[in-house]
Amino acid sequence: MPISTSSFGDDRDSWYKEYAARENFEQETIEVAGMTPEVAETCLKRLGGGVEEKLRRVEGIGWAAEILPTESGVAVAFFAHDELLDDLIRRFEEWADRELS
Repeated sequence: MPISTSSFGDDRDSWYKEYAARENFEQETIEVAGMTPEVAETCLKRLGGGVEEKLRRVEGIGWAAEILPTESGVAVAFFAHDELLDDLIRRFEEWADRELS
């Protein structure tokens, strides 16, 4: 769980397990030329995610993203519930366009 997500330390922590069950997630990867892992992480945090692994993995409620450096920039692998995936990618691309303009 990302460090920005609160934990009660009791049985309430298990109430929302369906949001963390990766077997229910769809996966899609997009490549963004010219983007650094730092900028990708910033864009993902703007979507409400918390950093799980610096410059590598960001998680939000119902989604996660892995940042993978490429020769031309980064690839971002999104893992999300089907109803979130398209919106998440669209919003990420909007932030990426703003950052790279």
